[in-house]
Amino acid sequence: MAQFYNRTRRSQSIPLSLLKRGHIAGLPLYYLLQGSDLAREGFENSGSYSFADHIYRNVASGRNALGRWVDARLLAMPAVRSFRNRFLASRDELAHFLCQRSGVELSILSVPCGIPRDLVEGAAIARQRGADLCKVTFHGLDLDPEVLRKAKRFAEENGLKNFHIREGDALCGSSYPAAADFISSTGLAEFLDDEKLSILYGRVFATLRPGGVFLSSGMERRLISEYLLKIAELRVNYRKAESLAELARAAGFREVRARNDELGIQSILVARK
Repeated sequence: MAQFYNRTRRSQSIPLSLLKRGHIAGLPLYYLLQGSDLAREGFENSGSYSFADHIYRNVASGRNALGRWVDARLLAMPAVRSFRNRFLASRDELAHFLCQRSGVELSILSVPCGIPRDLVEGAAIARQRGADLCKVTFHGLDLDPEVLRKAKRFAEENGLKNFHIREGDALCGSSYPAAADFISSTGLAEFLDDEKLSILYGRVFATLRPGGVFLSSGMERRLISEYLLKIAELRVNYRKAESLAELARAAGFREVRARNDELGIQSILVARK
């Protein structure tokens, strides 16, 4: 059976789970948050691709005016803004890479791809800066076939030509293309323990050509965001930037840069083979 690493909720009913755990104060907050599209997606589908893309898109929506107001307040929270920073880091690093390698035959991979907004916007920025992408092939790898169908449609509707989908597990070597020059993986490390994350980094290293670039992300613990994640029963692994760097070095990467975003929550790793 396929393992969706981001689906960590075990309770059939979050309100009932809150009652059983004696978290009565969390019930009013839960029902208030239900009006927000972002919060409701988080509650119903754990850390789904729709949840992530809502943050990346950064447009408030909800069931009514109150729900949209709550959604806007959530999007403005430091933890959520920091969450979006991993998308911006991936987008901007890709754009920079494509400009450096303009006109060269390249293979670009996002794993897991979700809605490949970072690929679409990164490519658009590179084209605006004059990069020639006619020889670039883009790949989206994901375990969920429904996500891949939506990813393909999103890419086509937003001008990302030569986008190919690959259904498979990010921890399985056979899921990957034969070789890649740039690989991004954001939003997965939080759901993997160190052993599995080491496997992921090893798969990426094996796939990259010499000189290839890998961008990944992690999350540091913050009390407010941790409380909301617990309400949604999202169980994540927190890591500092240096922890990601150590895992990347152990996987074989020779050039490793790791930093926190300006809000100090997201850890961003950029490694070169």
